[in-house]
Amino acid sequence: MPDEQLAEDLVATAKKLLNAENEDVTQTDLRRAISTAYFAVFHALARVSAHSLVGEDREERPNRAWVEVYRGLSHGSCKNACAKASSINFPDEIKGFSNIFVQLQDARKRVDYDPMCRPTAAEALQWVTIAEVSIRKLCEAETKSKIAFATWVLITSPGADLARNAVKFSVGPQLGAPS
Repeated sequence: MPDEQLAEDLVATAKKLLNAENEDVTQTDLRRAISTAYFAVFHALARVSAHSLVGEDREERPNRAWVEVYRGLSHGSCKNACAKASSINFPDEIKGFSNIFVQLQDARKRVDYDPMCRPTAAEALQWVTIAEVSIRKLCEAETKSKIAFATWVLITSPGADLARNAVKFSVGPQLGAPS
């Protein structure tokens, strides 16, 4: 069975790394906390996408399809889709999540690959807190908006781009907009 609490557990792990009572917090702890915060938002997006497109009820959904959607996300295409989400008529909680996703992915790359990077405890805690809030807001978004966002993030083919451009010029409702 998939671990559907992975995002929340990753946030908890990041918080443990930043334990304020631990005077021995290292740069490695700070870096891992920021990186873990990013992976928490990534897994939250994967879970929301799988739930939205395949279903939440383990007994009713095709579990292999659920895993395919969950694993169908790639970091690069998610970042690109999230970067473009602000230009779409998504609700504020989706746009906010998208913005944080992009920023956290950049922060993760910095802490994971830049040997000169020296994050502070305050910076790491801020990223972990922002990740936690963003995950909650994504999960609280309307089902219709989550379905539209999951579709937006997952489907990156040229045909999907053509369809999206066609929708921009139609008079109908935009992605994620209430009808």
